[in-house]
Amino acid sequence: MRSTSACLSLLLLAIDTSVAGTALEALKFLSPEQLQRVAIIAGRDGTPEPERWHIVVYDPASKDTGLREIVVAGGKKVADRPVSQFAEKLSAIDALSPDALKIDSDKLEKLAMKYGSVNSTTVSAMHFDLRKTGPESGALWTVTCLDSSGTELGKLIVSATKGNVLLHPGFVAEPEPDPLVDGLRPGAKPVDPADPDKARENRRAPTPYLRQRPPPTPFTGATPKPGFLQRLFTPPDKTKPAPPR
Repeated sequence: MRSTSACLSLLLLAIDTSVAGTALEALKFLSPEQLQRVAIIAGRDGTPEPERWHIVVYDPASKDTGLREIVVAGGKKVADRPVSQFAEKLSAIDALSPDALKIDSDKLEKLAMKYGSVNSTTVSAMHFDLRKTGPESGALWTVTCLDSSGTELGKLIVSATKGNVLLHPGFVAEPEPDPLVDGLRPGAKPVDPADPDKARENRRAPTPYLRQRPPPTPFTGATPKPGFLQRLFTPPDKTKPAPPR
């Protein structure tokens, strides 16, 4: 019995250490200061999750490169070094806003599988890369999709804040949009537009109509009194009785 328990414990330990976790789960190994300076998150050959996550942060203490790379694998930090294969140098403007890290790698995996399915291909592995494309740009995920032979099938360029697909080079067809990403309220489900009762739940409140002013009422007052000169030179109307003296 003890032998069986020991084997089971070793098996569970092996399973736990082999799980890399998602990209955002790997951030728990960073210090609070490093979390404010994350510039790049990269993972290679994910099936679907990669075995290692490389997190590159801006480090002002590294004078030569301005960076520090933390490598997370098997549920623990396995490397901490001032060089990285994913960047030569970093500056403060390369750091991502912590508010921008809202889309995790598990969502990207499902999205990549959908694109592969609607394009009649099988995505067997994925490369993940999160970074800015410029000083004023937002954070973007680039997911490179590969087949079983390592040949590139296509790429997905996804906003790290909103989760919408900006570009999908290599994939011609697009799957149905995710309602949690493409504008519907949280928890809403796409419905048949012909069903007004269900469609009304996902609609925004209608814009109030503007009340129109009624048309002006035609003037119905008394006839204007003639002026002095008009009364002087207008002959009297003999059909009307003369005014009393």
